[in-house]
Amino acid sequence: MSETPAVWTSRLTTPGAGAFAVLFGIEALGRALVAVALPLQTLELVGSDEGVSTLFLVGSVAAITMAFVVPRLVLWVGRARVVSFGILLIAAAAGLFTVQELPSQVLGFVLRACGVAILYAGLSLFIMDHIRRAELGRSEPLRMLSVGLGWTLGPVAGVQMEAHWGPDAPFLASALAAAALLGYFWALRFRRLPIVRPNPNRRVAPPLENLARFMAQPRLLLAFVQATGRGMFWASFVIYTPLYAVATGLGAEVGGLLVSIGNGFMLLMPLWGWTARRYGIRRVSLVAFPLAGLAMTAAGWLAFWPPPWPWIGAVAAVCAAGAMSISDGYGNALFFRACKPSQRVAMTPIFSAQRDLASIGHAGIFAVLLSFFPIQAVYITLGLVLFGLTLLATRINRRL
Repeated sequence: MSETPAVWTSRLTTPGAGAFAVLFGIEALGRALVAVALPLQTLELVGSDEGVSTLFLVGSVAAITMAFVVPRLVLWVGRARVVSFGILLIAAAAGLFTVQELPSQVLGFVLRACGVAILYAGLSLFIMDHIRRAELGRSEPLRMLSVGLGWTLGPVAGVQMEAHWGPDAPFLASALAAAALLGYFWALRFRRLPIVRPNPNRRVAPPLENLARFMAQPRLLLAFVQATGRGMFWASFVIYTPLYAVATGLGAEVGGLLVSIGNGFMLLMPLWGWTARRYGIRRVSLVAFPLAGLAMTAAGWLAFWPPPWPWIGAVAAVCAAGAMSISDGYGNALFFRACKPSQRVAMTPIFSAQRDLASIGHAGIFAVLLSFFPIQAVYITLGLVLFGLTLLATRINRRL
């Protein structure tokens, strides 16, 4: 018997898998709207590809520093207010990007990265509070499906907005998405749950102590490194694919289309989630990572050849995104299963910092590489990273 509309409405208006999927989907859409405009606008301001990487690096360093402050913020003011603060930072960053001056651009990168770090840490805590471990195999694909939908529609929509309404349009739309996210978050009434009440008297371990406890747990460390590698791939794919398209003569609009198609594979999350449940996280990873590595390496080498080879390289890059989307079918389940309930407040912000560490990794490495080599070097390097993830996947428990 099919579920009634009232059941679906209830799932979207109360904390649960459906509501979390919508929250992450709105956040993804807001960032995806500027996925093409932001690196290209930054390129005009700084004048070089390595300059773009440097600004992303600055934001990521600020965000990974913020990750160590989040546990203290959560205990002082509560998770709901921490999440709200992160959303407001994202909205403020979008406004700063419309100024199109270098100082405001730098500050925008910092606020945006810190806001995303705070938001993801807070929402991850709520996920572990409201989603049972046995349900993660189904809830994570749903969440990733929503994220994939946002990243599929956002880049192309942002390019069209800029073409029709001017360069500020994608950033203003991103700010509106942040406002919608804040409104929906508070409509879910997380603030009424006892678990989110602040507790300023509770002891907060020093950041280095939490980090040492995290590093001492192999399962947490494995989840962190794998998530960092996946994050490095997707961050690089979104940022450098438009630059790749421009450098090889394909054009900015083609770059936006490639980003949307690559992220569009995430619409297959229900299938990838079923695959992970059926065959296991370990097997899925050992198929997805080497395929993506081969495709990304081919994309880098083919771009050196004259037309039509750059087009074939672009197709290979999209195929790499398709392979990586398979590994996203289990989302952050490795971490959620490994993290003990008593350690959630301390360990979750550290794990969430994997996104920022991924940004630091690609921004720092590629800022140096692009000083000496063309944009194709990014794709070849990513191929090597993915081969490294293949080796790491052999360490995943065979029962997962």
